[in-house]
Amino acid sequence: MAKFARYPCHNFSVQAQPGHDDALWEKVPAQPLCDVMTGESPFLATSFQIFRDDKQRLLFIRFQGEDDEIHSSFKLLDEPLYREDVFELFLAEEDDLQRYKELEVSPWDVHFDGQISYLADGSRRLNCSWDILGWKTDTKYEKHKNRLTSLWTLPYTAFAFQPSPGKPWRFNAFRIDRSVRGVSLQAWQETGQANFHVPERFGYLDFEA
Repeated sequence: MAKFARYPCHNFSVQAQPGHDDALWEKVPAQPLCDVMTGESPFLATSFQIFRDDKQRLLFIRFQGEDDEIHSSFKLLDEPLYREDVFELFLAEEDDLQRYKELEVSPWDVHFDGQISYLADGSRRLNCSWDILGWKTDTKYEKHKNRLTSLWTLPYTAFAFQPSPGKPWRFNAFRIDRSVRGVSLQAWQETGQANFHVPERFGYLDFEA
């Protein structure tokens, strides 16, 4: 995988959040996740897709993952979802890798949203008092298909800058999956360590015209 991979975020006009198997997703590039440390393919495959609708000022994301057992017990907003099964997206829209947003959704559709910042000494701070108004998700586990799908709708108002062609954001996508096999840490851009918070490894979200 390239050191700084790029994902093309296309602009489509939609009436509502596309369903889990809506034909529109066939037009949206899918990117696989890999083992966060080695870059190799994990035992259970995961992919993500992103597009936007500038007219409605919304970002749409779909995570899809193979899953043969769910480990998820959290029920409240901003509980530490990362301790169990979860999909995650880190976004730095301000061209500043010392500050970014951490978004997570559990298999049971519980949200976690926070802002990450780094101090001069390199220590990391998490602000969970920040919440995204209008963030909608629809997460479904189909046990008979061993498939977990999570759809996200994010309003542009959650970000400091509106998506604009020629002004990419930095980001990475992740999954944590627990099973009898152990813990699988997956990332779009591998970090080389058992740690998702490596912003210098973020790729680029390119807003296509």
